[in-house]
Amino acid sequence: MLTYVTGPVESLSKGNSSRSRRAAETRSRLLVATAELLAERGYSRLATAAVAERAGVAHGTLFKHFATKSELMAATTELVLEEIIGEFLTMAQEFAGKPEPIDHALRAVWTLFRSERLQATLELYVAARTDQSLRDALRPIFTTHRSAFLSAARALLPSTANEAHFESNVTGILATLLGGAVLWSVVPEPEFFQSELAFVDRITRAELARLGSKDEDI
Repeated sequence: MLTYVTGPVESLSKGNSSRSRRAAETRSRLLVATAELLAERGYSRLATAAVAERAGVAHGTLFKHFATKSELMAATTELVLEEIIGEFLTMAQEFAGKPEPIDHALRAVWTLFRSERLQATLELYVAARTDQSLRDALRPIFTTHRSAFLSAARALLPSTANEAHFESNVTGILATLLGGAVLWSVVPEPEFFQSELAFVDRITRAELARLGSKDEDI
């Protein structure tokens, strides 16, 4: 059965726009609430009912925006990674013209990886080992933001961006720092990681030298 709308088309359009805006605001509140609770309680003690309460919406409303808890976790991870990458790009603009940009970049990434937000989302990657639904939801998020980090690295190191081993070098360094970030949750002591960070620094500089890069002297 067809339903005919007798009101002005403009009013209908405004109504749809208003509903879309409210839906986007609700989704945003849910994601922020999830990120906060992940940081405060960890994944194992995070309940969707608590997320809905923190966001100020009904529990059923949450599942209108996210069909499963895994979908909610993946969307929250995407939000956090977008923020992390955005902050790194801002930092990169600040130190791109300074001496030793590689040193600044490594320190920036290490600082961001130790942030409470990213530490919380790293719990999800560990939990995904035994949670197929969570693993399936997180995989495309990881792939997308891995590419975003590569793009940021290419912007920071333009003279080596097209070299054959550039991508594997960057992802290898990121994987090493992510591994360190996981250990940081157990041993949050800066001095414990000094030798590991020195190793990453040496490897980075060695690879740049091997590729004949001038970026390390920018």
